[in-house]
Amino acid sequence: MEARKIDRELILAFGPYELDAQRLLLLRQGQPVPLGPKVVETLLALIERAGALLTKDELLERIWPEGFVEEANLAQNIYVLRKTLREHWNEKAIETIPRRGYRFVAHVTERAPTSVSRQRNAGAPATATWRFSLLGVAAVAVLLLGITMASGRSERAGDNSLSRDGQQAYALGRYYWNLRTHGGIARSVRYFASVTKSDAKNALGYAALADAYSMTSDYDCKMRKCATIARLARQNARRALALNPLSPEAHTALAMTVELFDHSYTKADIEYRRAIALDPGYALAHEWYGTSLMLRGRVQNARRELETAVSLEPVATATNAWLGMEAFFDRRFGAAISYNRQALDLDPHRMDAMIVLGLAQEQSGEFRSAMATFNRLRRECRCDAMADVMLAGVRARMGERAAAQNLLLTAVHRSNRLPADEVALVFIALGERNQALAYMRKARFKHPADRTFLALDPRLDPVRADPRFRAWTHAS
Repeated sequence: MEARKIDRELILAFGPYELDAQRLLLLRQGQPVPLGPKVVETLLALIERAGALLTKDELLERIWPEGFVEEANLAQNIYVLRKTLREHWNEKAIETIPRRGYRFVAHVTERAPTSVSRQRNAGAPATATWRFSLLGVAAVAVLLLGITMASGRSERAGDNSLSRDGQQAYALGRYYWNLRTHGGIARSVRYFASVTKSDAKNALGYAALADAYSMTSDYDCKMRKCATIARLARQNARRALALNPLSPEAHTALAMTVELFDHSYTKADIEYRRAIALDPGYALAHEWYGTSLMLRGRVQNARRELETAVSLEPVATATNAWLGMEAFFDRRFGAAISYNRQALDLDPHRMDAMIVLGLAQEQSGEFRSAMATFNRLRRECRCDAMADVMLAGVRARMGERAAAQNLLLTAVHRSNRLPADEVALVFIALGERNQALAYMRKARFKHPADRTFLALDPRLDPVRADPRFRAWTHAS
């Protein structure tokens, strides 16, 4: 189906929204909705082919003709559009065609713009427009993953405003930092370090650099490097706080260093709360406070913070994944499935979200879906033994004992590094408690949170009344 000819002088109306194709603005009640130009361009492309399938390849070529972009960027755009449209419109406007692409299915009408509205809006997005042009094509995705960390804070406090070069480097750094990958974190360190050079008296660069070093400790902390990473994280967090004692970014950065390297939840909580009191709209403070509470098994409190974080930054992959885990532990399996699907829409290769999605599907009785998810896990991470263990659990809950036992035996033979507690959980599903107990006794936990998460795991529910399992069913 050919794209419909859109007269860019016209306004395209659907539901309570209007799209000004000429200026690439989404409007509601005549006011611009804050969206990046690539997001609006995605919407325009879909509307041009309203009612017809637009493949992922077609969209990628249309929105990013310069190339060098991943499919995850398109998924982020679609997610932002759906989230934005749903805020004031109870209509499923964008339909996903699995493994193929997307289709705009809502009714669209065209009308001529009023001269008043176009004049009024001509200057409305000026602040956003210079930010977009400043970042350039390579950084537009920053707008989807928390550019308010770079710009919103500066509007709140004048002493936080960055130079032109500083804003660009900060936004790019936050984009790569939000990917939460080894390579992304490494690149964010370089960008944030450049902010501390271009804006040496500004707290933002130092706080962000502390965040990056804190994440490095999670993703790439070789034994000989850990002490150096901890020192650099602390040093930059304290420098940020010295430059601006009222910076929520600085207090959040310090909270994370205290939690990670000093292992003091009490002191970390004080800093998280200070950050949130200074700026209740700072998503990262809520996210990290929520994950900190999760690590201690305080699921309900964690949920409140994480829900606040995701409402502020709906395209934060990590926050959606943590909320999916919280919902799984809280036995809200439908919510766990939803959050983890959102996380995988944003990052199709996020393994923890894939595992929790499969487990939530299993607990919901969606056995075929769970098997499909764990087979996807096998393909994505090439971790056949772990995938076999997960699939064995599904088969056990389906009552297919022989298939479950064969998968479990295959997994154990494939790898001697399987987590013993995961093997034990399959034996629990099979009703073989003595075998489960033997494997539980072999379990080794690298982090106290691993034991906490095991105690919360719904797969332990069948043996919670068995005193032999008390050491694992109750968090210490």
